[in-house]
Amino acid sequence: MVIYNLVCRKNHCFEGWFPSFEDYQKQAEKKLLSCPTCGSKKVEKVPHACAVHVKKREPALSPAEFKEMLIRVHHYVNENFENVGPRFAEEARQIHNGKAEERPIHGTASAEETKELAAEGIPVVALPKPELDS
Repeated sequence: MVIYNLVCRKNHCFEGWFPSFEDYQKQAEKKLLSCPTCGSKKVEKVPHACAVHVKKREPALSPAEFKEMLIRVHHYVNENFENVGPRFAEEARQIHNGKAEERPIHGTASAEETKELAAEGIPVVALPKPELDS
């Protein structure tokens, strides 16, 4: 459901409720919209601030929960991504530029290499290593 602020040619302001933006467009194109005050069919959408509804913030993870989640992420990456080791930056560039087969990879890169990749528009994510008990 979308709600728009509308105004007619006589400056009567009112709300219009529509199932979707496309439904609003169809009704506007067919001149099916009318002012509830004066009946005018000349109706326009008024710019308005949008509202974003978000869920309440979830409580933060405990250190133990965070560690468990991080271990699971690392396990998933190790099982599903090719380890290219210290060639990560070079391999990521080749994949990005179409010079190497596109595939999920992981490896190591310096902070400088990571910054350079980001500056080149190559998406990378640095994952912290979980500290494991011995």
